[in-house]
This record gives sequence, C-alpha cells and structure tokens, in this order.
Amino acid sequence: MVMEYVLFFYMLGLGLVAYIFYEMDERSKEVSRTKVEHNKEQWEHDLKDN
Repeated sequence: MVMEYVLFFYMLGLGLVAYIFYEMDERSKEVSRTKVEHNKEQWEHDLKDN
C-alpha cells in the first residue's frame, strides 16, 4: 500500500521536473537575442565609427 504512494509521488515529481524544463526551454526561445550577441553588435558598431 505504501509502495503505491511512493511510486505515485515519484512519478508526479518526474512529471513536474520535466514540465519545468519544458517551460524553461520554451521561454529561452522567446528571447530575441542574448546579451553576448548584443555586446558583439555594439562592438562591431563601435569599430565602424573609428
């Protein structure tokens, strides 16, 4: 009887972790550009000015 509860919460936890990683992946795709890309563009822009 106790084993069923342990298995249930274990599977629930795995599902929750998988969902959190899925959401993090989706949100990372929504970001248009990273800070590194922005800094690189700024650096290239500054080189053109000189």
